[in-house]
Amino acid sequence: MIRFRRLTPKLLNNWLVDQQVPTPHPRYRLRMWRENRARLATIQDELIAYIDEALEDARRKLRRGFEDDLSPFSDPATDPAANYPALLHRVTLQGYFGETLAGMAVEHWGAHNHTDWVVPAFLFRYHYQEFQHLDEINERLREGNPRDPDQDAEKRPGRTGDDCLAFRINEEQTITDVLTLEAKCLTRSNNDIIKEAHEKLVAGKLRPSGIHELISLLDEYDSPEAHVWQVALLKLWQSGYRGAARHDSVTYACGCIPKQKGRVAWMPTDAPHPAYTATRNLEGMEFQFEDLNTLVDMLYRGA
Repeated sequence: MIRFRRLTPKLLNNWLVDQQVPTPHPRYRLRMWRENRARLATIQDELIAYIDEALEDARRKLRRGFEDDLSPFSDPATDPAANYPALLHRVTLQGYFGETLAGMAVEHWGAHNHTDWVVPAFLFRYHYQEFQHLDEINERLREGNPRDPDQDAEKRPGRTGDDCLAFRINEEQTITDVLTLEAKCLTRSNNDIIKEAHEKLVAGKLRPSGIHELISLLDEYDSPEAHVWQVALLKLWQSGYRGAARHDSVTYACGCIPKQKGRVAWMPTDAPHPAYTATRNLEGMEFQFEDLNTLVDMLYRGA
């Protein structure tokens, strides 16, 4: 599917407030937003709808092959996508939120001096470990054996590959720019995870793995919009990336705010992280939340 939803800019800006962090480096910029929890209620419904749209392709993948015109999955007991993603471990949900934040940020605030980035689809359908886990969860529920979804035993590995890809496409339906977004979302800041995110971008190949996945995903949709993006991505893939500029970004969401005097951000503000040794321009996007657990539960579990 091709996504269409956007958030109301005024409501978004009132909830996530830009801290205007100065970054003097010529190849690096850090932008940082801090949550104003008092304004969450004004954008809550839009956020939930935005996240649901991002996850809808994964639900479609879960249901594919089980469709029955006489039974449109109105009964959770027969719906392969029942409890997705609400009953997955909160760490998984944090990962989904981080990836969604990455796409949301570039679609609404731009990146690398451009404001026309598009994330045609998210790649949640490729988290196969959690799809298998969900089947186990639903089987336990049918047997009357519910469990706490946030027990350590319920954790599963994160999805491999690119976290999120955004593109710029011209009037000739040719992709001119590709933005690889590495996303991390933690309740407490972790310098090792920040380093890992930058290392992953450096290690990435010229052709991001997510492009192949997006082409396969879009092949399942018949809409004109999906066809345009599939053709454009195929052309990009077949050209060996020639003609498209590559950009990098790290999105770091954290459930705490720095307390150290003089420190405003967890990521570097003056220069790229030392682990980022590539010569491409890098953009950091940091989000600081007051209570990440409660926010994730509200957005993904209806709590």
